[in-house]
Amino acid sequence: MRRAVLLAVGDELLAGAQQDSNSAWLARELAHLGIEVVAAELVSDDEPAIADALARALARAELVCVGGGLGPTLDDVTRFGVARAAGLELLEDAPTVAALQAWFERRRVPMSATNRQQALFPRGATILANRAGTAPGFRLELGGRHVLVLPGPPRELHVVWQEEVVPWLRAAGLAAAPRAEHAFYLFGLPESQFAEHSGTWMARDADPLIGCTVRDGTLTATLRARAAGAESLARLAARTAEFRARFAAQIYSEEEWALERLLAQELQARSLSVTVAESCTGGLVQEHLTRVSGISRVFSQGLVTYSDAAKERLLGVPRALLAAHGAVSREVAEAMALGAARASGADLALAVTGIAGPEGGSAEKPVGLVWLATALHGVVRATERRFPPGERDVVRRLAARTALHLGWRRLARSD
Repeated sequence: MRRAVLLAVGDELLAGAQQDSNSAWLARELAHLGIEVVAAELVSDDEPAIADALARALARAELVCVGGGLGPTLDDVTRFGVARAAGLELLEDAPTVAALQAWFERRRVPMSATNRQQALFPRGATILANRAGTAPGFRLELGGRHVLVLPGPPRELHVVWQEEVVPWLRAAGLAAAPRAEHAFYLFGLPESQFAEHSGTWMARDADPLIGCTVRDGTLTATLRARAAGAESLARLAARTAEFRARFAAQIYSEEEWALERLLAQELQARSLSVTVAESCTGGLVQEHLTRVSGISRVFSQGLVTYSDAAKERLLGVPRALLAAHGAVSREVAEAMALGAARASGADLALAVTGIAGPEGGSAEKPVGLVWLATALHGVVRATERRFPPGERDVVRRLAARTALHLGWRRLARSD
């Protein structure tokens, strides 16, 4: 299996002002092409630093992917760092200059003289067209190893990768069949408990190898065969069946991470409608739902009732109930769900009320406490969750995805 190193260039990445999403995306893409990523590094917008990082990367791998720093400003020095490492001069490419001028003319915006910097490429480089922006990439072969230099904005990088890089990797014989793998998506299972229940399955010399990541309440477990032979594939198939049986209660999908898509599919398959009543999540559940194309077939309205007065006025939550139990309670969550269903006429209603923090908690009702309810055809169920009292947005994201999961589970397991 060929190896790759990823270099993400940008002072903003090192300062923490922006996340490096490109490296994670490229690692997944390379894995699908049978290329193993052995290292990833953040590099400053500094010509010598880029040259040094590239030299180190070329000593470790046959393929180096460099992302970012191809813009028109003074701190966009990636092309200069790559040229320094390769010992090559930069030359202006006339067709690229013409393409840049045409790009700006189509938008009726004058082209700045600084944009000509984006037409500079090391001698002998192959230019990688970028129809999504003004920063073409390029590739170089250095001593039998390959350097791919890509634009930093993800939407541009993705276009250049799919249209220019992938066909070249396949044609050049650098891509290979990926190792067979199978993914599972589990909800609400802490990583420590997953490790405990997995036991020796997660040993680093196991076949298949199991890797896991956790994001917004979902644990993604990926089982990967160590080899392409029949014996390794048979072990993968056997472990997949064992995994499915052992974690049946937590697995919600083997194909889709996004709970909103699964909920929408269940609703459409059953010709049911959904509504949402939200307090602490402030519309986040509805934001997730409206990411799904065609959701209007099953979702027409939802309510954000942040104050007690709004819960009473819009959802019909009794004032006495709020006074007796407080807004963050089983009783109020259930009343919110029933009120939302009544107001909208929807078959399924989701409700969320909680304390996202950092203020507002008490010994009895701490920060991170969330009550959720689902009402299906008028039958209501409530669930309490106590999320870690950390960042406010983390509590809100976990609560929103939990609501979607509860809605999906209520439908998927109603049979």
